[in-house]
Amino acid sequence: MANERSPRQIRLLTALLLLATFVLGALFGAGLARWEHGGRQYPHHRPIPFLPGPPGALELTAAQEVKAHEITERYRPQLEQVLHETFPKVQAINDQMERELRAILTPEQAKRLDEMKALRPPMPPGFMHPPAFPPLPPPP
Repeated sequence: MANERSPRQIRLLTALLLLATFVLGALFGAGLARWEHGGRQYPHHRPIPFLPGPPGALELTAAQEVKAHEITERYRPQLEQVLHETFPKVQAINDQMERELRAILTPEQAKRLDEMKALRPPMPPGFMHPPAFPPLPPPP
């Protein structure tokens, strides 16, 4: 009976085991994420707009990166024009939908909606105002 543990020791041991489980899980998750990405980081690759995946995933050569950036810059004015033409229409529809939805909400629900909207991250500076998408810096 000398090996019996007190309730306090049992709680402490349980807390330590729980903490160890979380720490090992976090370490395993970080290792798994690193293994999935091949342990490679892509600090020397700039993201190329409209290409899926992380920067460097296609393993473009320096010449290909330059050409890819030239292509995206060439189409940037057309995309911005479309965005500037359509965004006000989309915004007007959204505003009308919100007005109609607010009409069916209780005052408490409307207040909650306002609180939820206040928590929404703000739009990036200059979003939908020229230039919506500033040109990327030249490749290193």
